[in-house]
Amino acid sequence: MTDVKGLIGKKVGMTQVFTEDGSLVPVTVIDASSCTVVGKRTPEKDRYSAVTLGFGEVKEKRLSRAELGTFKKAGTAPRRHLKEFRLSPEEAAAFTVGEPVKVDLFTKGDLVDVTGITKGRGFQGVMKRWNFRGYGQTHGTHEYRRHPGAIGQRKTPGRVYPNKKMPGHYGVEQVTTQNLTVVDVDVEKGLLLVKGAVPGHGDGLVFVHPAVKVALRAAHVRSRTGK
Repeated sequence: MTDVKGLIGKKVGMTQVFTEDGSLVPVTVIDASSCTVVGKRTPEKDRYSAVTLGFGEVKEKRLSRAELGTFKKAGTAPRRHLKEFRLSPEEAAAFTVGEPVKVDLFTKGDLVDVTGITKGRGFQGVMKRWNFRGYGQTHGTHEYRRHPGAIGQRKTPGRVYPNKKMPGHYGVEQVTTQNLTVVDVDVEKGLLLVKGAVPGHGDGLVFVHPAVKVALRAAHVRSRTGK
């Protein structure tokens, strides 16, 4: 099992910072100040090792009795969002149920993957939804500039294939942006500054993981070199 750590956060918005050499870097601010450990999974009981994190305050009346019982049994305040992060048994032993998880899990210069739900854009055509080129504007072209073109195959098979790229609802999909650099970490305020844009709107929920490709590359190097 690959050791994975992560945080639950809220996308605050975008700003910019200046590096030591004077370069301007656009960054996304992620607030992970209310991230708390609300449960653990152990190999002896659950056959795998993980830590359950909770994020965001919520009123008790918005939760079911089963959900409230889970939080009271753990001795933690109710949280709006929950997510499990797989860890090795050694790493999971370092976490205690009820303690906050701070952004110092990551350091300046780390590469991370950020997962979020993209903005909803309603019903869109093929040019915006699938990046179609459109039809050429020539003499004789009449109201056909943004059309998708033919979608069938004559008499045989006489139908439209499944998964055909056509107009429809665009957005509100889970997307992961990979290999983003951590520009700065503010432990006191619980803020994480990540270079570039991340999926979602302001106040949207995001999950921050260490970059998967970096871990896979390091594992590949270790397997080849034996170090």
